[in-house]
Order: sequence, then structure tokens, then C-alpha cells
Amino acid sequence: MSTIDARELLSGWAGSAARMDEFTLVSDLLEAAVARGHGRGLELERARAAVLAERPALAAGLLADVDRSVLTAHAHRWPDVVAMASWAAQGDAEALSALIRAGQGLQGGSALTHGYLLAAAAEQAGQTELADGAWRDVAAMAPPTMVVSRRLLVADVLHRSTTDPDAAAESIARAAVTLKEMLPIPEDEVRPTLDVVTRLEARGDRAGAWLVLEMLAALRPAAHDVVALRDERVTGGGWWRRNLPGAVALALATAVTAVVALTDRPAWITALALFVTIAVWRWVHLPQGTGLSKVDAQVLAASRGLTPDVPPGFSVETRTRRARRAGGITAFVGTTVVTTVLANGPLAELNATHEPAVDAVAVWLTVVSVLLGRLAGPWLLRRGTARAVQQHVDGVRARVVAGVRGCTCVRAVGMRGIETDAYVAGHLVDADPELGALAPALPSATLAVHQCPLSQTPWLSVRSPGRETLLFRGTLARVPDPSSEPEPGGYL
Repeated sequence: MSTIDARELLSGWAGSAARMDEFTLVSDLLEAAVARGHGRGLELERARAAVLAERPALAAGLLADVDRSVLTAHAHRWPDVVAMASWAAQGDAEALSALIRAGQGLQGGSALTHGYLLAAAAEQAGQTELADGAWRDVAAMAPPTMVVSRRLLVADVLHRSTTDPDAAAESIARAAVTLKEMLPIPEDEVRPTLDVVTRLEARGDRAGAWLVLEMLAALRPAAHDVVALRDERVTGGGWWRRNLPGAVALALATAVTAVVALTDRPAWITALALFVTIAVWRWVHLPQGTGLSKVDAQVLAASRGLTPDVPPGFSVETRTRRARRAGGITAFVGTTVVTTVLANGPLAELNATHEPAVDAVAVWLTVVSVLLGRLAGPWLLRRGTARAVQQHVDGVRARVVAGVRGCTCVRAVGMRGIETDAYVAGHLVDADPELGALAPALPSATLAVHQCPLSQTPWLSVRSPGRETLLFRGTLARVPDPSSEPEPGGYL
């Protein structure tokens, strides 16, 4: 007889969570193993997980036998390095210096492990620039996970250009595009976006957080939670602040046109009034009064003019430019044709006797139509692509679900979001009672054990309030049951 190796099972789930950078769950799973009496020999793993999960005091307690003399030693064991990380995370500057030195000369997996510890410790100690550099090093050593990618986005946005609007927009665009392509997609899960936004705001860059949300909401208008986050951060008076000054200027230009028409003044006066109107309209749309720098205000204005990103097709910028151009040209041609027909047809007699007045009205109609056409072009394109946006989102979801049909026990260590739900519902089965009884209990989470019907591999699903469902692959191993061993003796 044999029994399931509970320690190996729990460690397997924790290992899969670690490969997905679910640091808090890794720590929780390892502590659950201890609670079930399977923590022997896991002290180092528990301490490392605790540092990454922002529980440095727990890590320091687990490695209490490590002496501070390791801070000046020339060689270190992993318990020494993890202990230094736990001290550094609690604000110990001497330990942070020693932790940096401990990584010199490391290569491969050892360098990667050290990089994670250094990045986490520096982050918790408030050494944000050091943490940014450590996360970049981690990304250079291995394909970045979503957690690492989000840290890189935060650093990129924080260091965007303050003098070049195009360069600043590129940094914001990289963040928005990465978030819209990250799984789960923003239409299904807002937590990845909220993580980036929260970290930017915690580091004092409220403007950067707002710009990322503005651009992401423009690219993915169906991501309603992202739009809600954006709306919570909008300042500067909203729609009225952006449109009322331009509307007032347009009304004044209309009054000037009426005066010109009634008094036979030169038509260029109308053109001048409309030029001032356009200048005012562009100025208020930059948008001033929002607490943004001049460069960030220009990035915000550009973001608000973007159309949804629905591949295939031209880039977002190309579609937006063409929509504005098409709207303006259509309005210009239409107005020119209408005014020409009227001036040479029904209004020919009036044109002959009051040519300056007719010219003034024609100029007013043409310029206003072009202005409104340029504004209406992207708006009409956004309305027209609403169905395409939803079809694109549905297509992404379908491809994600299609990727988890059948057994994935060989290639996948974990899943998240709709792929978890699809895999649990479409392939996995409930675990047998012996395996199900070993499910750990975690705070603020609902756990369930499933099995692959083909390989019998155990999978652990984790459902927590406010985030996507997670699924971790475990290890099924058996050990001899001590109670079933035959007693010593000879043959009868």
C-alpha cells in the first residue's frame, strides 16, 4: 500500500505558482504545507517566498540562525542571501549593500534568483531606482513574466520624455499596448492595469497613470472597467471645459459673419474670426487646466483622438489621421458644392447684388464644416467600429479557449482567467477523495482540486475576490504507507 506524498503535492502547486510570479500564493501554499505538518526542510523556500510576497519579517524569523557576520563574508550560502534580502527589505541599508555585492559574478539561474530577491528587497525598502534596474536585469535573463513586464512598464512611463511629445507618447503607447495584449485581456480583468496605475500613483506620477488609462480606453473602449478607472481620474472640468470655450468662439464668429453679411464688409473679416475660433478650439483641447505639463497635455490630446485598435488593418495612428482627413475633405467638398450651386442657382440674384455678404457666409459655412468634419471623422469611425471591437475581443477569447482544449499537462504549469474556467469545465474532472482531502486552506480564497482524466495530474484552482481564477499544476507522487509494512519475522 502507498499514500499520496502530501509534501510533494503542495510543493508542486507552490512551484507552479512561483513560475507564474504569484508570490503571495506561493508563500500561502508553503505555509499551508507547514500547517498540515509537511514543512520539514522547507525553511529556505518559505523564507524566499516570504521576501517576494512582501513578508520580510516572516522570512527573517525563518532564518534567525543566520548571523549578521554574513554581511562582510566573501562567500555566501543561499540562506545567507535570503536572510540579507529579508533584512534589506525592512530598511537595513548595510544588508542591502551586502545583497548587491552577493550578486556579483552570479550567472544563469542563480543570477535570476538573486535578481528577484534584490528587486523585491529594494522595492520594499523604497529604493525604487535600484528596483527598476533589478527588474530590467531580471527581464534580460529570462522571458519576462506579466509581473516583471508590469514593473518595466511603470519604470518606462516614469522616465518618459518631458520635452518631446512624440517620445513621451511612445512610452505611454508601449504601456497601453502591452496591457491591452496581456492575458487576461482588459475587457475580462482590470487588475493588471490597476497594478500599473496604482504603482505609478504611489510613486507620484498621477499624470502618467492617467495617460495610460486614457490611451488604453481609447484603444479598447469595450474595457468598461478601464474606462471607469479613467473617468475617476479626469480633471480639468470634463466635457464642458473642453468644448464650451470653442463653442463660444464659434458663436462669436457666427455673429461676426452676420454683421459682415448685413453691412457688406469684406469676407476676410469672417475668415479672420474663424481663424481665431479654430485657434481657441485647439487651445482648449490641449487640454489646459488639468494639472498636466505641456508635453503630457499634448499626449492626452492625441490619446483622446485615437480610434479603437482593431486588427487587422492600418495602425491606430494611421486610421485616426485618415478619419480626420476624410472627414475634413468630405465636409469641404460638400460645402463647396452646395454653396456654389446655391450661389449660381436659387441665390444667383442675391449673389449679384450682395456678393460680399454671400462670400462671407460661404467662407463661414466652409470653414465650420471642415472643422466639424475633422472632429466628426474619428467619432464616426469609433461608432462604426464598435461591432468590430466586440468581434475582436470575442476572437481573442475564442483563441485563448481553443489553446486549452485537451490535455495540457506536459506544456502548461498554470493558467489564469477564462482559460482556467474553460480547462476546468471542458477537460478536468473532480479529484478523487484521497487527493481532494489534501486541498490546502488559504485565507480569503476558495480552493478546489481537479485531475486530468488522462494523466491523473492534480490541478489546484484558486478563486479570490476581485481577481481572475488561477490554476496550478501539481505533482502526484506516492510513498509507502508505514502502517502497511509487514512486521519482521520468518516463514511459517
